[in-house]
Amino acid sequence: MSDNSSTTSSRPLKPLSADQALVFKLDKLRQILIASEFCLMVVMVQRLLIGSWQTATILGVLALVLAICYYVAKYGRLQVGAALFLTSLTITSSYFMWTYGGLGDEALLVFPAILLFSAVIASYGLLVLLLLYMLATVMLLGYVNEYNLYTNVIQETSLSSAFLTSAILIIVSFSVWLLSRDLRNLLEKLSYENLKVMQSEDEILRLYNHDPLTNLPNRRLAKELFDKSVALAHRENSKIALIFLDLDHFKAINDSLGHASGDEFLKKVAERLCSVLRESDTVCRFGGDEFVVLSQSFEKDAQIHQLAQRILQGIARPFFINGNELIVSGSIGIALAPNDGDCFDDLCQKADTAMYSCKDKGRNNYCFYNQDMNQSEMEVLQLTQDLRQALVSEQLCLHYQPKVNLQSGEIVGAEALIRWHHPQRGWISPVDFIPLAERAGLIIELGRWVLETAVIQCKRWHEMGYKQLSISVNVSAIQLRRGDFEVQVQEALRQAGLPGTSLILELTESLLLDVQPSLQLCLQKLRQQGVILAIDDFGTGYCNLGYLQRFDVNMLKIDRSFVSKINHSNQDKAIVKAIIQMAHSLNLEVVAEGVESLDVAEQLRELECEKGQGFYWSRPCEALTFLELLQTSQIPQTHSS
Repeated sequence: MSDNSSTTSSRPLKPLSADQALVFKLDKLRQILIASEFCLMVVMVQRLLIGSWQTATILGVLALVLAICYYVAKYGRLQVGAALFLTSLTITSSYFMWTYGGLGDEALLVFPAILLFSAVIASYGLLVLLLLYMLATVMLLGYVNEYNLYTNVIQETSLSSAFLTSAILIIVSFSVWLLSRDLRNLLEKLSYENLKVMQSEDEILRLYNHDPLTNLPNRRLAKELFDKSVALAHRENSKIALIFLDLDHFKAINDSLGHASGDEFLKKVAERLCSVLRESDTVCRFGGDEFVVLSQSFEKDAQIHQLAQRILQGIARPFFINGNELIVSGSIGIALAPNDGDCFDDLCQKADTAMYSCKDKGRNNYCFYNQDMNQSEMEVLQLTQDLRQALVSEQLCLHYQPKVNLQSGEIVGAEALIRWHHPQRGWISPVDFIPLAERAGLIIELGRWVLETAVIQCKRWHEMGYKQLSISVNVSAIQLRRGDFEVQVQEALRQAGLPGTSLILELTESLLLDVQPSLQLCLQKLRQQGVILAIDDFGTGYCNLGYLQRFDVNMLKIDRSFVSKINHSNQDKAIVKAIIQMAHSLNLEVVAEGVESLDVAEQLRELECEKGQGFYWSRPCEALTFLELLQTSQIPQTHSS
């Protein structure tokens, strides 16, 4: 970046405003009038002492006129008062020159002072008029004396003459000092004010080009630096790497430690990135937890691989924030210029695409952009747009998978599972479109539709006589953090006329790691409505007894990865048994997912697991098929004890 000193020195000083100029002129007029009055009084007394009554009288009248001038100026007529003051002095001085010594009279010394006063406190028009009058007086005096038309008598130099001359010099010197001091102070003040303005402008420019939190270049400055680097790369026949870095799971830091700690963490990350880069590299912050590194003068791709590895290794080292040790990873997407293009915005988009591809592959890695990614991203974009349309065009439906009481073999509930039948692509798995809904901000609307549709269907089954049935709905973390989810649930139950005890909300284990009071309050309000809370896929996350007690859940669903192998793996069987015993000790009900055979169902019944769910009984099916299962009881039974 260029040095600002070369530009600040050429900036002009700001002029005074009209009000400031008026106050300044009035103050100077007051000071000069007081000094003039004082000198007039001194000279008048001196003339009275030597018996010069005529001169003393004229000076007394002049002193009175000067006093009137000040009051005229003070009460809103500054120019009139100044003109009257300067004109009175000029006429009086010229009178004394005509009456006494002519061009050799002491009064001539007053003319320069009058011109100086008029330049400061009066208009330029009055200055010109007074100058012309003075020139005319001087020339006329010289002319009439030269041709003996009128003769001024030059008096001999005496102590009285010296006193008068001294008085005039004193008032002139005082006035000159007064004006020069004020002008100097004014210039210093203006210089100081301009310095503050320049500093403010520099700060505004810095904020315009830099991220306020980390003080790194922002997107605007990054684009400017990139354009300069591209020009240099063309001359040197080298490459530029645009490296897009996104921190993995940064939101968890904000949610658990607060935004202040999150901001401090981002500052530390910025410092860490700067420490692992070359001096010629530039790290920029685009916002949130997104950083971009511009690295230039590369000739071999191996150098870019090494740089990406250094970045990942650098941020993987522990960070210490407010006594907490934080370890994070990052996902990096890389686009190259000129290989992938020379446009900054296009390269950012391509690097961002590569970064998301890296996240999809497991995070904590880096990926280079390629054309296949772009095609995949376009497909994702199109699918997201199709999903928006699906929400309003009845392409979505719910399928229901039975939950069976392992002791009696009775269907006691159903899990509502969303399905999407695309007009062109056919059935699309939730594994493919649920993440899209979360990324596109559609999960709230999608979740509301699932909730309302599921509780209405459950109410229909109740009206048919199957009042033992409950309905399970999966809940996204985004829905719970929205802030009004419990209100949505209450409204859905009210409209359907379904009791809260017939609704089971299935939560993921990772969601319970969120210690935000708002989440605990939301779950508490749901429990007050009678809603049953279940932990889905239990055993695959980080949940512990403390979390289960804190959130007051009612049910655990053992993940299918353990259930499906209990007949083949003693370790998995031991895990399932331990989970069941732990749940019962906490008065929690247990549901086993992924039951696909009679043997597994029998093992679970022997382990005193209450309910099962899986393909052994039925795949997820439409509401009509589910009703047929209820009516015909064509459900494979476990052996009763």
